[in-house]
Amino acid sequence: MRVSVIVPLICAVVAFILSMLCLLAGSKPNFMQDFDIVTLNTSSLGHNTATTTSSGSSEPTSVGSWLNNIAGDPKGDIMEEFNDIRDDVADKLAEKLGIHQWYSLHVMDMCMGTFTPKATAEDAEKAVDDCTPMKAMYHFDPTAQLQKELDSGPLAGKINLADLGYSDDIKNGIKAFNVAMTAMFVLYCIGAGASGLCIIIALISFFSTGRLTSCCNFLLAIIAFLSLAISSAIVTAIVVKATDVINQYGNDIGLYAYQGRKLLAMSWAATAAMLLSSVAWVVIFCMGRKNTSRKATEKPAY
Repeated sequence: MRVSVIVPLICAVVAFILSMLCLLAGSKPNFMQDFDIVTLNTSSLGHNTATTTSSGSSEPTSVGSWLNNIAGDPKGDIMEEFNDIRDDVADKLAEKLGIHQWYSLHVMDMCMGTFTPKATAEDAEKAVDDCTPMKAMYHFDPTAQLQKELDSGPLAGKINLADLGYSDDIKNGIKAFNVAMTAMFVLYCIGAGASGLCIIIALISFFSTGRLTSCCNFLLAIIAFLSLAISSAIVTAIVVKATDVINQYGNDIGLYAYQGRKLLAMSWAATAAMLLSSVAWVVIFCMGRKNTSRKATEKPAY
């Protein structure tokens, strides 16, 4: 029995568990919701619906104009009511529009809900209302989800995302990351599968003294390490770039994006575990080769 196998075995187990958690995080409403890729805060979406002119008068734009037209109120009484809502926008506007206050992207789905006790509270927490069905190579499309909710909300058929200032720059910026999402998912699966095979062969290595099992484990560990490293790099790029793009074009209309740092930490931890496992198998392989060479040079005693 080779006790030295314990170290790479433990590393492989850790990497397998962490990589699977990366894939499954957020798969249920109350399961690892904090381990998201990016979260969109839409609690104040559309709040910037009026601009102040140099004379100090407020001229309705976008939603403001739309509200006045619906009510046939060119004098702007509806805008006054809308601005009253806007004063407490983070807690009321999303409800008035019929949309959720936040949307979190995970590797295989998207969850959405409200903030408790309220969006403006310092210790506000996310309360999950619903999650989309889990799907391999999931594509993040909050644009369609938001429009769907608007179409079924209190203002159905009377307002769309364009009225809220939701531009094509935001839509295109989000779509650009879906190709990377596909590659990320595939690599996570390869990394999890390879690390799982490492566990099986490592268990066999407990009772095998040959270098073949060590070599196989090393190759699998390298595959798992590279897959997890690349997928971690991709998810890091998505987190950074997606939040930058969304905040750049969305902050002015009350749309905010937050980075999912916990998922990044877990993903890179899995990568580090497989790196340690790979190094450990190299050491074990070299030790076995050294012992074999020593036995070959020993002379029989007379």
